[in-house]
Amino acid sequence: MLNKIENITLNPNSRNEIKSSKKESHINHLTKKENFSDTITFSAALLFLSQLKWRLKKINHISTDELEVEIIANDISYSTVINLKEPSVRNLTIQIRNEFPFKHNNSLYEVSVLMNYQKVESFDEEKLYEPVNKLFYRIPSYEYADEKEISSTFYYELLEGVESELLKSLSVIYRNMVQFSDKLTGKNNISIINNIESSEQSIKLNKILINHLT
Repeated sequence: MLNKIENITLNPNSRNEIKSSKKESHINHLTKKENFSDTITFSAALLFLSQLKWRLKKINHISTDELEVEIIANDISYSTVINLKEPSVRNLTIQIRNEFPFKHNNSLYEVSVLMNYQKVESFDEEKLYEPVNKLFYRIPSYEYADEKEISSTFYYELLEGVESELLKSLSVIYRNMVQFSDKLTGKNNISIINNIESSEQSIKLNKILINHLT
């Protein structure tokens, strides 16, 4: 059984959408606590990520029924815990981080989002990451020198005008993460996601942490 795997390069030639201050080094090592028992299944799961132009950063089987998945797309990482018995569709948390600091302030941000999954019938794949990029471009305007966290009083302003598209974008990303977990585990949780009734539209920021690099 897979326990923990970190840092697998699927697409080393991926282009930075958010400008970075340094080039990405090729990640060529694999850290794991136990060997994965089905190489063919694992390869198929990685192929699925490759087709999405995603890179796997971490898989962690934190319990029998919980799988932590972290992927990188366009230099932004997305992390969530998937319930393998029945994936969450309400009040699910996604952690979003920029992998490289912005040039002008040399800062990294970790954004915690609480949301209700929404069924999305169609979404322009070329614009899938635009709402997240818009959010990250806004954050530095609400940052004060030497602060380690963005004040929650600004969360409404940060989401204003992008919340609907951001919810759709993160719902598509979450759905793909569930499908990836299915390919690893042989489950069919994607059918639950596809057939569930959409809950009330809800998305909010839980926390935004700042890491100032020297």
